[in-house]
Amino acid sequence: MIGTILFILIGLPLLCIALAVRSLIKREWSGLRKALYFPIVGEPRLHHAAQRQRMLQRLNAIEVKLTTEDERVVHGVWIDAAPQLSDGTVVTPPVALLLHANAMVLDDMVDWAQFYLSAGASVFLVTFWGFPDPNDDVYDDVMPSMGQQELGVDSLLLGASTEVRCPTESSMCLDAEAALRHIQQVHDVPLERTLVHGLSIGGGIALSLGVQHPGLKVTFDQGFASLFEVSVHVGAGLFDQLVVPRVHRRIRGGVKLLKPMLLRAAAWVLVRMLFKVQPAEGTGHLIAPDRMDNLRKAAKLKGDLFAIFSEHDEMMPHSISSR
Repeated sequence: MIGTILFILIGLPLLCIALAVRSLIKREWSGLRKALYFPIVGEPRLHHAAQRQRMLQRLNAIEVKLTTEDERVVHGVWIDAAPQLSDGTVVTPPVALLLHANAMVLDDMVDWAQFYLSAGASVFLVTFWGFPDPNDDVYDDVMPSMGQQELGVDSLLLGASTEVRCPTESSMCLDAEAALRHIQQVHDVPLERTLVHGLSIGGGIALSLGVQHPGLKVTFDQGFASLFEVSVHVGAGLFDQLVVPRVHRRIRGGVKLLKPMLLRAAAWVLVRMLFKVQPAEGTGHLIAPDRMDNLRKAAKLKGDLFAIFSEHDEMMPHSISSR
């Protein structure tokens, strides 16, 4: 009798919560995930195209179209460095592959491109699939211009979209693989003379590429330890701003005590909702997605790793680089 009562009072609510969480995790939240990656909005195609043309002319660059293993089209820009001389022999310059951060595109990595060019390296910039490119046929669907109706909250939560072109960890890894293959096959630059520089979320993909190709040099720029950790870190600030002030003073102390547990539980569910660990079909040779557990990947790296951090970065604590 007592066992039945305990099950009704405790076990049944816990079972309902577990089933609800399982349903949330299993579902594909493509619309919400697209909002999380938030490709830049508000810039019409014409302005982006003009920006791209200025970059191409200033750096004497050429546009490149890549095809990934799963038949997606990825856009890039190749910039040749001047040939180098060594003991009177012409040597192919090394190459820096630049992978952008969230809410960015390849055009936003121009400063880094100029840095590597000044050091005598050729540069290959890539925009991850799902982020806007002026040459993309579905550009206006990916990056609506000002005045166009954007997705509402209900649409994002329900994932309601006719064609959601949203990156995943697997798709971004395949994009980087296609870029590295282009460097090796088209420009004949060996792995030991190639460096991949990833900024923020691009740093996680750079580490994946480094693990997959031992000997590749990796620059991890303002990166995060894992998606779970960055979710907890960002969530802590939101919790203090949005939750605590709205709680009655009598229970505010208890809510603050529960904050670590609540944050970790919410981050655990959110990360599993939006980032799946199943590898893309037909890509079993790549390392499986791990929700960008960058510390684990860094430990497996067998090439040079250079970590850059900012002391005043509020989102990515500089302790991550030393870890």
